[in-house]
Amino acid sequence: MKRYLLFIQATIFLASALLFSNPGSGQGNNSALFQQITGMEDNSDKVNRFLSLSLAYRFYNLDSALICCDNALAIAQKINYQEGVAESYYKKCLAYNKHSDANNAIAFAYKALDVAESISDEFLVAKVNYMLGNIIKKSVNNLPALGHFKTALKIYLENEDSARANIVYNGIGNFFMSISLYDSAAIYYHKYLDNVNTGTDPLHIAKVHSNLGKVNRMLNEYDIARDYFDMAYPVIKSSTDYEELGILYNKMGSLEVDVQNYSMAKIYFLKADSVYRKNDDTEGVSNCLVNMAALNLKQELYDLSIARFDSAMHYYREFDNADGMIVVWEGKATVYLSRGSYDTALIYCDSSLNLARQTKYLKRQEEILGKIIEIYSDMGNWEDATHTLFELQELEDSIYNLTKTITINELRIRYNREKDQLKILNLETEKLQSQNDRLRLAKQRNIFLYSGIGSIVLALGLFYFFRYRARKNQIIAEQKIQQLEEEKKLMAARFLVEGQENERKRIASAIHDSLGVLLSTSKMHITAIKDDNPENRALIEKATKFLDEANTEMRKISHNMMPGALSKLGLCEALEDLFETLDETEGIDARMEVLGPKERLPENQEIMIYRVVQEMVNNTLKHSKADRIDLTLVIHPDELDLSYSDNGKGFDAEEVKAKKTMGIQSIRSRVKFLDGIIKIDSSPGKGVVYRISVPVDANKGLTSV
Repeated sequence: MKRYLLFIQATIFLASALLFSNPGSGQGNNSALFQQITGMEDNSDKVNRFLSLSLAYRFYNLDSALICCDNALAIAQKINYQEGVAESYYKKCLAYNKHSDANNAIAFAYKALDVAESISDEFLVAKVNYMLGNIIKKSVNNLPALGHFKTALKIYLENEDSARANIVYNGIGNFFMSISLYDSAAIYYHKYLDNVNTGTDPLHIAKVHSNLGKVNRMLNEYDIARDYFDMAYPVIKSSTDYEELGILYNKMGSLEVDVQNYSMAKIYFLKADSVYRKNDDTEGVSNCLVNMAALNLKQELYDLSIARFDSAMHYYREFDNADGMIVVWEGKATVYLSRGSYDTALIYCDSSLNLARQTKYLKRQEEILGKIIEIYSDMGNWEDATHTLFELQELEDSIYNLTKTITINELRIRYNREKDQLKILNLETEKLQSQNDRLRLAKQRNIFLYSGIGSIVLALGLFYFFRYRARKNQIIAEQKIQQLEEEKKLMAARFLVEGQENERKRIASAIHDSLGVLLSTSKMHITAIKDDNPENRALIEKATKFLDEANTEMRKISHNMMPGALSKLGLCEALEDLFETLDETEGIDARMEVLGPKERLPENQEIMIYRVVQEMVNNTLKHSKADRIDLTLVIHPDELDLSYSDNGKGFDAEEVKAKKTMGIQSIRSRVKFLDGIIKIDSSPGKGVVYRISVPVDANKGLTSV
């Protein structure tokens, strides 16, 4: 906390000095401030003021920024102010990075990281890792950058710092964008959105929406990209962040270029240009000119494209923007290559390559060398193409070496950390040895006392152990008796149900075989009677009709007690017969589907499942007022799954369960006898769904009841 208060104090001091110093250039004011800080007493406050001043210098004077950092570093080392040492290295990293010196920036970042880890400053460790990720991403697109991002993210998440965690999520998304892994970029942008809370700035969310728009544009999902741009646009437009508004216009224009809507693309680029000009942002104006030049190249307006590239170059030269100049020269090379002017294209490629080498921008060097190889190949100059290919391979080797340096630095940090831990362990070992010598005598004096107490404790422990074991055995015995009683009840219930089904089967068979035959025989005898008397004929016809009705009712009763299709053809055919009857007689759209082999199951098992479905159908007919029923049977090698639903008025499942209504209880008890599981989903007005699972014996089909 003290460190942060000192840093805030130094920042206030810097701002005050800039406001009240003599008018003149910013650099002159900073020079006076430098002299003022130099005259102070050496302490942590002086270190922090030098570091604050270095931040002001780094934008326009690298040497002055480094001098401030070196002064701060020397004082911090002198007074053993390790936080100041780490911050001095970190500020040197920022200064070198601002001036595109990636190698020095990375070197000082690792020094800062080494000190920060040695003093367990998690905040600075996370901050340096995040910066390392950004630097490495820009210079070498490779996995070490991602590793640093994730280290920073882990620290922020562990400290529940969601605001900084979101910054890293966005940074990781940008990293994946830079290496063209757009799906991965989208994942981290969405993680940002999932992590936002009520305190998150809507502008930050809009920026992520803008990034997601660009991701989807690169994935050729143009409609989705437009949706994200539309979400970002009102928030960014209503904010004061004109720079982000210009970026958004440029992204929207690039999308229209991709879909060849060049007139709309031009409108967006001009809007971006207007925003930047209104705010005197010459770099933004230059970027718009580059986008317009690329659009003109697409339209084959080569002269206009060259003119706009030249206008952008004027601004980039004025502000010494190396990256912008490289882009312009690459663009002009592409224009002349399209015109077939290979020599001119090579000149611009050479210019951009030389500048990329000066700024040590390895990624750009790779791109340009690839373009030069393409030009030589088109010219048929295979010798120079081969020579350039060797250059490209050397560059890739240097990129590999830089990656290896990064890995070595990471291993060195780990080694130093382990070495420090070993020193601490040795000191602790020596301390423990000394304590052991002092305690040995005291231990000898107390050993007899401890032995006596131990004997008493052991005796008590044995007493309570045997008592506990006896009680535990008693409880286990009681549980086994209770379990046997439950199994006995369940077996009795199963025998009862099985007996009921056997009796139903016997009665159904008796009715069908005896009463059915009698009714059929009676009908045959009555219809054989011939009587010319009209009155007797009417009586005979009426008696025949009654016999038909009695026969029909007899068949219904017999079928309900034991469907013939169930005993002859099996469960699936019996259920299909039931559903066809419902469809024909009850006016209900009854549908059934069987997935899996329609093999016969044990007879008692088939009867029980049929009764369950029959009870569910009865409940639907009596109570639900449904006009559709769906049944699905899924037969697996070790399980049968049944799903039944209707679109009726439904009911409160919890209330019905509490009331234990006969219909539902009958279904639940039969499923329990099957050792199955049942789940009922229903609510008023939404119908009902029964889901039942019954275990299957792989050798015998379904387990018997």
